[in-house]
Amino acid sequence: MLPFLSLSAQEKVTLYKGKKARITPMVETRDSKGFDPFKIAERVELLFYTSNRLLWHHNAGKKPNALMADGLINIPQDSIAARVQLDSAQCSDWQYTLYQSQLCEEMIVAGCYEPRHLLVFYGDSNQVIGVIEICTSCAGASVSEGLRAFVVCPERMAVLGSMVNQIAEKNSISAAVTTTKSVKQKQKFR
Repeated sequence: MLPFLSLSAQEKVTLYKGKKARITPMVETRDSKGFDPFKIAERVELLFYTSNRLLWHHNAGKKPNALMADGLINIPQDSIAARVQLDSAQCSDWQYTLYQSQLCEEMIVAGCYEPRHLLVFYGDSNQVIGVIEICTSCAGASVSEGLRAFVVCPERMAVLGSMVNQIAEKNSISAAVTTTKSVKQKQKFR
């Protein structure tokens, strides 16, 4: 067996029959830069896009600041399938999942980015203070400037995907706007 360091140099692994076998648990590093938007937002909304956002607002790329302008959301109304204001329990769940939980076992993420959901954080006077765009189908996310980043991994995005689906079901939002890649496609990246 050959010991070596992974790309992130956070865990020591050995090769066993061509697969990585974990010797020590990986520790998620916490980013202390930026602010936790859940602590300062007056309210939080989850937006469901009508389709993959890159199809209708491709110029923004992975730049979530392009999705807001002058304290307002910069998204065509016909591209938003649904908006759900999160209650305090949902906000706590999202905050815990994004910033406090130790979910990540693998740091492998897919190269695609097909976002369908946006968390919008509002401050005083309904001004947008930041956004987090997520792509649960490929474990991708973008955080607007000033907000605290979080570790992106398949395990965390699977939990977020489940939370999105629960909110959609509770609010009778069509499954068409929550559609993600199949389990088979997700496993391809693991």
